[in-house]
Amino acid sequence: MATYFLIGLPFIAAVLVVDIWILKTRVVKKRQTWMVMLVLMIMTAIFDQYLTGRPIVLYDDSLRSGITIGYAPIEDFMYTFAAVIGLGSIMKKFGMLE
Repeated sequence: MATYFLIGLPFIAAVLVVDIWILKTRVVKKRQTWMVMLVLMIMTAIFDQYLTGRPIVLYDDSLRSGITIGYAPIEDFMYTFAAVIGLGSIMKKFGMLE
């Protein structure tokens, strides 16, 4: 059975491949990307505390890595990482970012 971490890995790999080799935008190397990443990771941490602490969202403990930030499993942050890199790369390619 796949763990949440293993489910998230293809998303991370895909956005890195798209950013670095397909679109060749390399937003993953930009300081601005990491500033946006920091803000969105903080927001993810705040909202995940509410969602997983209430508990509105439940996770199967046998599928988690066991690493958490507060109540939130670390795997939740993989999708924020993928979204920032993926959307940043697309926006850069189509001239929406400098």
